[in-house]
Amino acid sequence: MTAQNSSGGSPFLAGNFAPWRREEDWGDLIVRGELPRELEGTYYRNGPNPAFDPLGRYHWFDGDGMIHAIHLSQGRATYRNRWVRSQGLEEEFRAGRALYYGLLDFGKGDGRFKNTANTNVVFHAGRLLALMEGALPTEVDAAGLETLGEFDFAGRLQGPMTAHPKVDPDTGELFFFGYSPVAPFLTFYRADRNGELVAAEPLPGGLPAMVHDFAITEHYAVFFVCPLLFRLENVGTERPVFSWEPECGTLWGVVPRYGSGQEVRWFEGEACFIFHCMNAFEDGGAVIVDVARYPEMKFLEPAQPGGTAHDFSQQPATLWRYRVDPAGGRVHGEERFDAICEFPRIDERRTGRPYRYGFAVARNSSASAPSGMPKFNGLAKFDWYRGTMQVRDFGSHAGLGEAVFVPSENAEEGQGYLMALVYDETRDRSEFHIVSAEDFLGDPVAVVELPHRIPYGFHGTWVARS
Repeated sequence: MTAQNSSGGSPFLAGNFAPWRREEDWGDLIVRGELPRELEGTYYRNGPNPAFDPLGRYHWFDGDGMIHAIHLSQGRATYRNRWVRSQGLEEEFRAGRALYYGLLDFGKGDGRFKNTANTNVVFHAGRLLALMEGALPTEVDAAGLETLGEFDFAGRLQGPMTAHPKVDPDTGELFFFGYSPVAPFLTFYRADRNGELVAAEPLPGGLPAMVHDFAITEHYAVFFVCPLLFRLENVGTERPVFSWEPECGTLWGVVPRYGSGQEVRWFEGEACFIFHCMNAFEDGGAVIVDVARYPEMKFLEPAQPGGTAHDFSQQPATLWRYRVDPAGGRVHGEERFDAICEFPRIDERRTGRPYRYGFAVARNSSASAPSGMPKFNGLAKFDWYRGTMQVRDFGSHAGLGEAVFVPSENAEEGQGYLMALVYDETRDRSEFHIVSAEDFLGDPVAVVELPHRIPYGFHGTWVARS
């Protein structure tokens, strides 16, 4: 299906941020190199893709979710993309125009907002779930990408679900949370390996903040509540709904994975903003948390009255390591790698455990991105044991999406492949790159030529056929 063409002054409606408004199926794509035969499965990537021109001011986070699926089998590749057809999007298709306002105009009109399901896509207990942090997850058919509807864990989930749940690699349990502008600000959830929701624990304390991600270790869940605060009094006005208030500092909450929410302990740290955590683990009595850290975050503030969004971040993220010491009652953080980076990933067999390798998209000085825009042209590999970093440069006119790590069969940590979408500005086309995580700076293992560009998006996953 093809929807209305885009227009407007938002930087997130231009270039490769602009939507792709056709749903398509393509078979037997051209492959340069050779696809590893052990890669049998599907790579899914979610991202914002507005079906209609926005009613008001547009931000990157507003777009309707579209899932792009690249299926690999027996050395061949196929492609399919579909919108996540939320109830709100279906209303708009029937009307032939946008009906919902976005984050910059939150609360305007009739005050409703749309479950865009545009941020992440995860696979657990046989279900493929499209996620955005302000609503219920949406179940999508893993083969055809048809939308099956909102999923509420048989009525047990009454509020929103984070776009960044964590799967324990040993138990298969799914841990996640939801946040709210009114107390309790956070609720911590656990689903067993079969997908049944078995625990819901409200956490006392905290702040009415945007909490995008969190971390788990073998025994704890860790929350970082940064001072980007929800202000109900600004809903429906020209003032930003989320307000950067650094005087509140950042609160770090540690709660037992299998305990009561009443057991949460909060520790005060310096003001910063964290979208994404690379990983966390226990070190003696302390908890180590590795994150992409911004000094500040004002991404929802308008540039001027009636204008477009503020630059995504004038002070970009770098990789920091925090040590949360419950016994000493303190939090200490330090920058460990100074490269501009985001969308950190690991070998997820090490989730919540001590680990050596991490990966993230990076920006080199040669990148042609406008100041403050979330564009990256490199892929970084971090070795925490040695304290070293390698950066794979895709060129000044490339735009790189989050890389997903896929382990080789029976491999040690970090042995496997990195999968990422790469946009070529000169050709206005996208490619799917598969890189060896071990021969990180060598030639790509394979490059799949895609039939068109894929807009910059957020997060993805690999689901093996088995």
